[in-house]
Amino acid sequence: MTASTSTHPSSSLSFYRTRPFHSSATVTTPSTTSPRTADVVPIYGQGPPPNAPEPQAGTSAENTKEASTKATDLVRDAEERAIRISRRKALADKVNGASSSRFWKNASVEEVGEHLEVRLDTRAVRHPTTKKIIQIPAHKKMLAHALATEWDLLASARQATQGHRVPLTSLVCRAIDLEDEKTAAAGGGAAPMRTALIENLLRYLDTDSLLCWAPPDELASLHGIGGAATRNVAGHGEVTLRQLQERMAEPILAYMAAHVWPGVVVEPVLGGADQASLLFPKPHPAETRKAVADWLESLNGWDLAGVERATLAGKSMVVASRFVAGWSQTAVHPAPANARSSALSVEAAYAATNMETAFQTAQWGEVEDTHDVDQADMRRHFGSVVLLVS
Repeated sequence: MTASTSTHPSSSLSFYRTRPFHSSATVTTPSTTSPRTADVVPIYGQGPPPNAPEPQAGTSAENTKEASTKATDLVRDAEERAIRISRRKALADKVNGASSSRFWKNASVEEVGEHLEVRLDTRAVRHPTTKKIIQIPAHKKMLAHALATEWDLLASARQATQGHRVPLTSLVCRAIDLEDEKTAAAGGGAAPMRTALIENLLRYLDTDSLLCWAPPDELASLHGIGGAATRNVAGHGEVTLRQLQERMAEPILAYMAAHVWPGVVVEPVLGGADQASLLFPKPHPAETRKAVADWLESLNGWDLAGVERATLAGKSMVVASRFVAGWSQTAVHPAPANARSSALSVEAAYAATNMETAFQTAQWGEVEDTHDVDQADMRRHFGSVVLLVS
C-alpha cells in the first residue's frame, strides 16, 4: 500500500504571505533657509448698498411737539446770545467811557506869550505826569490845532488816559520831556532819557532798512543763489530789488553827506561788494557812529522826538534823519537854499522804508486789511512827525 502524501493547508497559503517591501529611500539634506510665509491677500468684494434711511414712525402730534421744542430752543439760544452781546457792549462802553459825557464842550487854541496852549473851554491841557500846562512854540500852529482836534474828538475824559486815542498828545509830551531834560543838562544836570534814546537809535543804524541791500548779481552767483528776479514796480519800471534799493538810497545818502552829516560816509550794512556774509550786517566805523551820535545830541527835544518816531515807524534812522532835517525849522547844519522844496515828502519817506514789500506786492498783490492798514499807519506816523518838527 502506497502511502499518500498529504499537504498541510497552511502550506498552500504560503504563497499569499506578505513579503517584505524593499524601497530605496533618498536621503535629503535639510535646508537652512527659513520658510517664507505666504502673503494672504484678503478677498475684496463690494456688497450691496446700504438701505436708504427711513423716517421714524410717529404720530403727527409727536412730530408737531418735537418741532415746537426745537423752535423754542432756537429762540432761547438767540435771546441768550443777544444778552451776552449787550453785556459785552455795556462793559466796553464802561471801559472806554463812551456812556459818560466829557466835561468840556469845545477845544480851542490860545496864544499865551510866546507859546500856544490847547484849551478845553477855559482849562488848559496839562502834561499827564508833570501836570504842567502843555506849551507849544508859537511857530507850530498846525501842531497846536491838530492837538485841539484830537481832544475835540474824544467822548470822555477817560478816553484821554488811553494812549492809543491821543497819539499826538503822547508825542508832544515826549518832545517836551526831552527838551526839558536838555535844558537841565545844559545847567549841569543828567540826561538819562536822551542818552538811552540815542543809544537805541544807533542800534537801528546798524540794521538800517535803507542800508540792507540785496546782494549784487555776481555775488549772488558766487553763493549759488542764481539770477536776480525783476518786478514791475510803480514809478521804477522793470527792476531788480538791488536796483530799486540803490535808486532809493543814493539821493538820500547824498543829501545827508552834503547837509546833515558833512564828511560822514555811510555805506550799506548788507549787500556790499566787500561783504562775505549775506546774513550778518557789517558794523559802521566808530567815527561814523560818533558823528551821528553828536548830531543827535545837538537836536532839540522836538526834533529828537521826531527822529525817534520816524525811526520806529520805518525802521530806518537814515530816512528818519533825512525826513526831520528837511522839515525842521531849527536844523543844526545849514540847509540848501530851496530848503522847503528839498523836504522829503511823507510818500517818499514811506516808499524808502517799504521797498521790499513794494517789490513783492508788485508780483503777488497785497493782502487785504494787512498791507493797506500798515501803509496807512506808517503814513500817519510820518505825518505826525511833520507836524511836530515844522
